[in-house]
Amino acid sequence: MLNKHFVLPGQVLATSNAETDGGFLRGHGTYIEIVPENESDDEDEDDVDGNFGGGMAGTSKKKRSSWGNDNNSNVVMQQDDDKDDKDEGNNDEHEQPINNNQRLIASVAGTVERVNKLISVIPLSPSIYVGQVGDLVVGRIVGVGGSRWKVSLTCSAPISSGANGSMKEGQLPLSGVNLPGGVQRIRTSEDVLAMRNLFKEGDLLTCEVQQVQRDGTLILHTRSLRYGKLDNGVLVTVPPSLVGRRKNHFATLKGLKSTSNNSDGGNNNTTAMDVDEEDGEGDVDVYLGLNGGIWIQRTVPSEWENAIRADQDERAPLAETLQKLRQRHATTPVSRSMRESIARVRNSIDCLRLVHCQITPDSIDTVARASLDEGVRVADMLLPAWVVKLTEGTRS
Repeated sequence: MLNKHFVLPGQVLATSNAETDGGFLRGHGTYIEIVPENESDDEDEDDVDGNFGGGMAGTSKKKRSSWGNDNNSNVVMQQDDDKDDKDEGNNDEHEQPINNNQRLIASVAGTVERVNKLISVIPLSPSIYVGQVGDLVVGRIVGVGGSRWKVSLTCSAPISSGANGSMKEGQLPLSGVNLPGGVQRIRTSEDVLAMRNLFKEGDLLTCEVQQVQRDGTLILHTRSLRYGKLDNGVLVTVPPSLVGRRKNHFATLKGLKSTSNNSDGGNNNTTAMDVDEEDGEGDVDVYLGLNGGIWIQRTVPSEWENAIRADQDERAPLAETLQKLRQRHATTPVSRSMRESIARVRNSIDCLRLVHCQITPDSIDTVARASLDEGVRVADMLLPAWVVKLTEGTRS
């Protein structure tokens, strides 16, 4: 029977010597600390599974404090007599021995998961996002400097981003972004001075986790052509536990344009002149960030790309075409009917959050189409009675 041991932040999970025991592998929700030489080193050397020396949380036969200190123990460090004799002949300079004693400490509260030498802590709190390499996240720029941008993964405003310490800020280096025009070259001091021309404080962007450092800081990048700055859309924040990992976190919901004018509250003055034909057929793009940030915007019509390609050289790089599409999307106003479709998708996600259902493209589409079939106004979707009724298809 597999036992799930619950641990708290700061609790020692395992101790080991890299030379004699082979060490261990640090998983998510943990960090490694070097054991000071002046501390007690008489840790329990017998592990239940016998894979490496030291003890693991929940399996140690000896009771220990959370940081391995014991005030009642008085251990005297002794050295080999032979080594002392050798050191007597060389009192000028001698190399200090390398301390290879390490201990693995939990950084979040959760259950211990162990696969051979890999030890991880699965967090229990749904408000904490533990990043992994390759995750798609939606963040907000909160600082610029030092050849990198600081990205808040809570998606909150820059003023209140520091108030929430449950999620670390990500780092987006200058080398991890695409330069204007898709130019591939080494970044210079001029690029550092022009960093705010790319991203400035308050900007939202989609990016990917490139590396997870030992302290949990995430190194991000936007080198893929699908990542970058977000404009002309709506951001909604949900608990990260409701957004599961998928093969593709970019989804398009098709045909969500309302055929009635119920959203006007009975005002039928909306005419065809209020509908921008460039907005397409009511298709909506949804970007599902694993940190709980979900971005909603209109789908860029294919006519825009065709018009841009017709005006430029055939040998123009794809990056230049996509940058022009982003610029046109950012500067073109969103029509009234498209705003209604985006608001309907946004309230559909809120309905799923209120009943704590998994948020996937299928569940969002189910709730949005149920609201259209029932003729529910966008403003009424979050009423308790409609929340329960619209989410029936996702809870069955």
